[in-house]
Amino acid sequence: MIDIVCSIDENYIEYCGVMLASLFVHTPHEKFRIHIICSKVDKTGKEKLKVFCEAHQAEVYFYDVDYSLIKDFPIRKQDHLSLAAYLRLFMSELIPSHINKILYLDCDLMVVDSIKELWEKNIDDIAVAAVEERSPFDTESPVVLKYPAEYSYFNSGVMLINLQKWREKELVKACKSYIVSNYDNIKLHDQDVLNALLHKEKQFISIRWNLMDFFLYACPEVQPERKNDWDNALKSPAIIHFTGKRKPWMYNCDSPFRDQYIQFAKQHGWHVITRKNAIHYFFRKILYKVINKKKTIKVK
Repeated sequence: MIDIVCSIDENYIEYCGVMLASLFVHTPHEKFRIHIICSKVDKTGKEKLKVFCEAHQAEVYFYDVDYSLIKDFPIRKQDHLSLAAYLRLFMSELIPSHINKILYLDCDLMVVDSIKELWEKNIDDIAVAAVEERSPFDTESPVVLKYPAEYSYFNSGVMLINLQKWREKELVKACKSYIVSNYDNIKLHDQDVLNALLHKEKQFISIRWNLMDFFLYACPEVQPERKNDWDNALKSPAIIHFTGKRKPWMYNCDSPFRDQYIQFAKQHGWHVITRKNAIHYFFRKILYKVINKKKTIKVK
């Protein structure tokens, strides 16, 4: 049994559905328990996700977090994340105590290969396994968060978690305390908090388990020691993570996996894009082709 955790508010029900569909399709021979941490999600939204999960022989459980617990957490108007990002901080108190290992997955990602290998990774001696971030976050974020830069910085969108370690550290209490004491230093929300508190008890895993938008650039500033890992991840990704502000359901998304995402969502009955955005994207795609064609014309 693989325990999966994700967190949503009322705006992410459809995207959560796509993520779960991609998980079920690409890891077909495993049994899943899905734990969904919610804020402001009504019965209709929960029922839709419940029916979908059960149709794929997966158990599903919902955990409601009172919005008042997170309403004063750091968030800025220009952020492309919502306060729902902080919901994952409560995992160790919400998930039943007999469950000691979970795989947390953001809802703005798409699984494209089996996650069995990741799930079977031994994390008995660490609190979290995740993918290392890129420059400048790997060096600048630790300085801002006041821990040694040698520990670098991980992305919290895909995390293999040892819940027993989180409970031993009373992590929920520690997170709340850290936010109060370091409110102005927190820029990347829950991710900053988790890095600040778990930097000594984490382990980095391959980029293929969290292929973020940045890694798709032609020449990303990948740390030299990660070049081979990056190259292999591009050839054989397992999880595509749409980390930028331009999500695949937006008309201005430039990800090469955008069309695959929209097609997959439609195939599995999740309505992630409005008709207006679909039309905008269509004409934008045509315009890009015209521009690129002009750029390739050779002068004789």
